[in-house]
Amino acid sequence: MIPLSNYHTHNSLCDGAGELEEYLEAARRKGFTALGFTSHAPLPFSNDWTLAEADLETYCSRVLELKKTSDMEIYLGLEIDYIPDRMGPAEERWKRFELDYTIGSVHMIPAEGEAWSIDGPDDEFLHVYRKVYRQDGTAMAVEYFRLLEEMILKGGFTILGHLDLIKKKNLKMNFLDEETPRYMDAVLRVLDSLAKSGIFMEINSGGLFRGATQEVYPSFSILQESRQRNIPLVINSDAHTPDALDFYFHEACDLARKAGYRTIMMLLDGEWREIALGDT
Repeated sequence: MIPLSNYHTHNSLCDGAGELEEYLEAARRKGFTALGFTSHAPLPFSNDWTLAEADLETYCSRVLELKKTSDMEIYLGLEIDYIPDRMGPAEERWKRFELDYTIGSVHMIPAEGEAWSIDGPDDEFLHVYRKVYRQDGTAMAVEYFRLLEEMILKGGFTILGHLDLIKKKNLKMNFLDEETPRYMDAVLRVLDSLAKSGIFMEINSGGLFRGATQEVYPSFSILQESRQRNIPLVINSDAHTPDALDFYFHEACDLARKAGYRTIMMLLDGEWREIALGDT
């Protein structure tokens, strides 16, 4: 049987619901082997969804204390955003926090001197889509993937977060054709860079859990392309509540098998290991 694990979780210190201890209790109840915490790293401007700078030390200390006292494998991580010329996972500052791993993500597209969310409030997204990209959803997606590729080339992180997050609002807004050559060419450039980097890719079921998408990140066609490039795979639910810790885990394993994967990566006993998916 494949061990239960999740290395992408958010608690009440950032934009999640539930204390660290509640996540640990839920993980015990569900039979987890390993649990990783990845609060959103502080941004260089005021917001309502990341750790506050003043809470970063507290978050790390609390996770490290759980790690020392728990009978379960607990790992300390951060999800770190990439915003060109402002912040990114490659910065030296993160190294002092004794992190076991990091997730590198792009949640915002810079424009007009600001960073605009692509997966948060609709008005922010629509401003960029309408005012900056003149309702050219593919151009907006190409820029998003360009930022991902730039982040990958700079490195400094373990797992690439929700590769095609740009599609999150597509179900509701129908702004993007994910099958166009321009879109897929941009995706493939990201995958080619990822394959050379040694960075893992995640299957992320967070959008599915919250009803924003009808599939995981990334889409199955991207998952097939990543398998052809031998990109290592991690399965995460991007849990923002304790009950979502094991959401879609076994289905995601099936999806990985269907794409041709025979193993996934898990952080166990302090090391990243290839774990066989088996036949069922």
